[in-house]
Amino acid sequence: MYNIYFETAAVGFIGILLLYLHIEYPNASESNLRYRRWVAWILASLVIDVVASVMTDYGYKFPAMANILVNTGYFLITAGCFWSLSSYLHSLVRGKLSDWYMKIINGLFVGYAVMMFANIFTGWVFTFTEEGIYTHGPFYPVIFVLQFAVNTFSICLLISYRKRLEKRQLAAIGIFMLLIISGFLLQVIFFQKTLLTFYMFSIAAMTVLFVIETPDYIKLADALKEVEEQRQRADVANQAKSNFLANMSHEIRTPMNAIIGLDEMILRESDSPKVKKYARDIRSAGHTLLSIINDILDLSKIESGKMKLVPVEYDFASVLNDLVNMTMKKAQEKGLEYELTVDPNIPSVLYGDEIRVRQIFLNLTNNAIKYTEQGSVHLTVSYVHEEDKLRFSVKDTGIGIKPEDMEKLFSSFQRLDETKNRKVEGTGLGLNITRQLAEIMNGSISVESTYGEGSTFTADLLQPAVDDTPIGDYAKHLELAQECNEEFRPNLVAPKARILVVDDNEMNLEVLTELLKDTRMQITTAESGEECLSCLEHGSFDLVFLDQMMPKMSGTQTMKFIRERHLCDKTPVIVLTADAIVGARESYINEGFTDYLSKPVMYEDLENLLIKYLDPDLQLSQEEIAAEEAKKVMIPGPEENKPFVLVISDSPEALNKAKGLISDRYHGIYVRNEAQAEKFAEKHEVAFVIREAAFRKKE
Repeated sequence: MYNIYFETAAVGFIGILLLYLHIEYPNASESNLRYRRWVAWILASLVIDVVASVMTDYGYKFPAMANILVNTGYFLITAGCFWSLSSYLHSLVRGKLSDWYMKIINGLFVGYAVMMFANIFTGWVFTFTEEGIYTHGPFYPVIFVLQFAVNTFSICLLISYRKRLEKRQLAAIGIFMLLIISGFLLQVIFFQKTLLTFYMFSIAAMTVLFVIETPDYIKLADALKEVEEQRQRADVANQAKSNFLANMSHEIRTPMNAIIGLDEMILRESDSPKVKKYARDIRSAGHTLLSIINDILDLSKIESGKMKLVPVEYDFASVLNDLVNMTMKKAQEKGLEYELTVDPNIPSVLYGDEIRVRQIFLNLTNNAIKYTEQGSVHLTVSYVHEEDKLRFSVKDTGIGIKPEDMEKLFSSFQRLDETKNRKVEGTGLGLNITRQLAEIMNGSISVESTYGEGSTFTADLLQPAVDDTPIGDYAKHLELAQECNEEFRPNLVAPKARILVVDDNEMNLEVLTELLKDTRMQITTAESGEECLSCLEHGSFDLVFLDQMMPKMSGTQTMKFIRERHLCDKTPVIVLTADAIVGARESYINEGFTDYLSKPVMYEDLENLLIKYLDPDLQLSQEEIAAEEAKKVMIPGPEENKPFVLVISDSPEALNKAKGLISDRYHGIYVRNEAQAEKFAEKHEVAFVIREAAFRKKE
């Protein structure tokens, strides 16, 4: 007698499961529908297996043909169960190999069905005697061919497509296969009278349901998939935004380079107070525009998570000097009282991102000045030694902040009290960026305000001390600095240094050349990558400034040729670029450049790079510079009044030789064509002109 209890219980369980899935989750995915169809085949197999087993036990009570038909149905439904399993696995992987797999299984299923129908009349596989005894025919082992093929091909299929499937899917299907094989072996070899094969099928189906086909999990997976798609779309949008910001930065910075650079020359050279006032206004407006661009780029860096701090050891007094130099005049021009209180016990050398510390101080101070029309702006700087925190506080007597506006104070693009502040410049990004920078530096920004009376912003920044030597009485240092004359004096003078400047924009060349005029360096210009290579092949230089955005051959392409041809392996090459987006400096250094100088070129940054990379032997010391300045006062005919000698040649080698022929009594200007010569002669008085043929005769 067959033990049918396991499979009878499985019938009820599987039936309830299918009913639950149909009622609770009517809208199923394709793979889930195939799963349900497969489970339905399992249910049918369980039912007919129980019926066939009972009829086999009591075969003598039924006609032989009835037993044959019921058992034929059992074998056909079993085959359908395996075929449905194959279809389900095919829906999971979907590929050319699985297409061929299904064609083979379909062919085997059709052949199996034909064989079983033929068996009804031939008894080649099995039959029943008139006494109801079940007997095997000569081809009985053939009934296991389909099951064997499905299991073998399924394993091969899963191995082939393992990279497409998730780990949970592979694990569930692996367990499922193990359960089916175990059920078959247990029944056929060990417990022949206990129906276990389809009982184990039902357990395997439950495993697949809870691990792969749980509708709630599918919903979650779909939701996660949608989130991932949204993230990818957001990444595309962010990339588009970054590209736009990079292009905007470049397009605006390029003309700003000429505006700020030429304005600097007006401030240096003009003797008219009125003209100098106009120039200072231009400089103020230019720096305001530049700060807006920088704010937008900084916000983009922070939002993308690409804002990185560059901690260094720095002299804190220099940060305060820059702060005062950049904010005091603004306050005084508005008629505000500018007060600065510095704790003398602040350590003189701190460790942190000096640039970002300066930016936070400037943003808070400029914000206070911007929103204060009368009264004072009071800056207080101190240091909390126990916590290694630098504390900076700005108190103003400005318009203050309404209580209801406090929450949106640090939001992006928010301007408070627009009606009253419509004339105030800015993007509404400054405080948002300041707060986020402070948090990145393990610090914080707090605010206290009374509407109509003023506000106090306080920044606490983690800045460990490197040198605990107190900064001392900063007020005295400030007074001495303010007594100094505003006349421009370069910190670098290097008359023997040879500099090559490459830029396709003539105005940019003029700006850089004029900015460097007081350094008395020997400057050669080139307007393309090809000219740059030619100059380097025929002459030697102590430093090269190379523009990035040039037609035909960009700066990075030119740099590649320079390194490949070993034209100046020991010469620093600094890229000039309007690209100021995050990672630009690192990217250019990876391309082979020594360093990076962004446009618009600020003289302080330019001078610092020159001091850093020029051979110290080429640079005059401060004592030598002071001695020369004193000599200018005593002896008529200072250096800047030397007559100009204009040398014209399209050969860099010839120009280089000409430099050795020009007497120290003259200031040599070396150009490559008549057009450049005419342009220089329009703005300067030239003593005489030397063309290439003249100094060739001299040779």
